[in-house]
Amino acid sequence: MFSKSKSKKKRPMMLARKLITIQNPKSIVSEQFKTIRTNINFSMPDKHISTLLITSSTPSEGKSTNSANIAAVFAQSGKKVLLIDGDMRKPTAHHTFAVKNAIGLSGLLIRQHTLEEALQKTTIEGLDVITSGPIPPNPAELLASKTMDQLIEVLKDKYDLVIFDAPPVLSVTDAQV
Repeated sequence: MFSKSKSKKKRPMMLARKLITIQNPKSIVSEQFKTIRTNINFSMPDKHISTLLITSSTPSEGKSTNSANIAAVFAQSGKKVLLIDGDMRKPTAHHTFAVKNAIGLSGLLIRQHTLEEALQKTTIEGLDVITSGPIPPNPAELLASKTMDQLIEVLKDKYDLVIFDAPPVLSVTDAQV
């Protein structure tokens, strides 16, 4: 007789992820990220570390959360840091930093956009981000391109540290590239 209309609940828009190193910089977990920063700095005392790639073996192990927090603690120490979302299959940096993902790494690598267009400021002083951009059909090929090599060289001159949030190594070949 009377049919109840089932209203579809709209999913709430994904909010920015909270970074412990920003939300609670004095917490034990934040201190552990600072310990990671210190260990990275001391890992190669005779060389300047200008790039880091952070990955995991399988999905959902926290590599993106770790990448963002490590980037934040390096920026908090006064370094000019760039975080690149290199996971062009399941990107997350745009959620973490509440920025747009329309222009990013994929657009840079096919030369559709300029570096200036792809760089986005975060709310963390000294930390910029390049999101993945639109998901391409061939992420591994783009990451293995000469354009990627050239981009890395340009970014190493502009930033003290460039951190790549890469996809998991057992799922796809992108991180190995």
